Amino acid sequence: MDKKTSRRLLCISMVFFWASEYCHAPYFTPYLEGLGFSAEAIGVMVGAYGFTQIFARIPIGITTDAFNCYKLTILFGTISTTLSSFFLMFATHMWSIILCRVMAGLAASTWLAFSVLYNAYYKDDESVTAMTNANAFNNVGKLLAFFLGILTATRWGYKVPLLCSFLTGLVAVIAVVFLKPIEIKHESFSFNHALDVIKTPMIIVAALFAMLPQFYMQGTAFSFTSSKAKLLGASSFTIGVISLAFTLIQVLISPYVGKKLLKKLKSAFAVSLGLVLLSLSSVVIAIADTPYLLILGNIVGGVGCLILNALLMSLIVRSVSEEKRSTAMGFYQAVYGIGMTLGPVVMGNLVGAKGYGWAYMTIAIIMFVFAFVAIPTVSKVERR
Repeated sequence: MDKKTSRRLLCISMVFFWASEYCHAPYFTPYLEGLGFSAEAIGVMVGAYGFTQIFARIPIGITTDAFNCYKLTILFGTISTTLSSFFLMFATHMWSIILCRVMAGLAASTWLAFSVLYNAYYKDDESVTAMTNANAFNNVGKLLAFFLGILTATRWGYKVPLLCSFLTGLVAVIAVVFLKPIEIKHESFSFNHALDVIKTPMIIVAALFAMLPQFYMQGTAFSFTSSKAKLLGASSFTIGVISLAFTLIQVLISPYVGKKLLKKLKSAFAVSLGLVLLSLSSVVIAIADTPYLLILGNIVGGVGCLILNALLMSLIVRSVSEEKRSTAMGFYQAVYGIGMTLGPVVMGNLVGAKGYGWAYMTIAIIMFVFAFVAIPTVSKVERR
């Protein structure tokens, strides 16, 4: 198998992997509400996805680096997401749903292997392009997921998108089985290896700031924004369109962001811009009195998340040598897993206590404050 065919199979696996993870995402919180769970309980169940990643990503990253087992790690991820969605179709109790979300979190924890292997097909000075492309495949998968969700949930209800997640997961598994990965430099595991990576200032800063877009996505765009849409009277089709807008805008502008915008802006200002957009998005959703305003809010938030995720991932891969990148990605993604966990848990409690408007305005303030913190912090680390 030639290099080009192998890369294409990897791209296919990335698209269908994320489709499997997200076919049911726009409808998951309304689905759980239909099962009778409270906003606080839903926050915990959704948050289990990120909580798992806090603890799984670093060991997966270290193991993948040490044993150069990128294909095996990716195969484990595709199988995990497929099984997670299969069992979710039958889960009705809180702990069984949490277990399925843990499996989905384990699957998402293998994304570092996808991204590092894909980056290996590019030259070192093309890391921004590689990471932007990887994020694009991520978003194309989500886009496919939301189209499938719209088509099925509108006609057959919230549960059928789980079947779509299962079927797209199977496609990802098949693509990975036939994948022949290229060789990547690796070194045997040692604690010094891991500590050298974790102590890198840019990796620490990038990981901490990466918590914020993940907090936003898991707490709003992929969970409680759908619940607010339902509260405003949105149909299943409209809920799907609202979620679709968040990802579609990222797919459409990803080439411009990766090839032009992020090359023109200094890293510190790019991080600040992304956070300002997340703040504006939260304000729009907070004051929205019609489902259609939520589409605008998700478009603005989608642009902010694209800028932040593409830039921060590129800073990670530029900060360490090739043989340490899975470990770096493992640490980076483990830390942002804290944001993925806190997002739905915090939002669930805020919504339960004060309602949607107050909850979203709180998120807006948090993002705005960190937008100011980003400029001096990132600038200082870059100078070092």
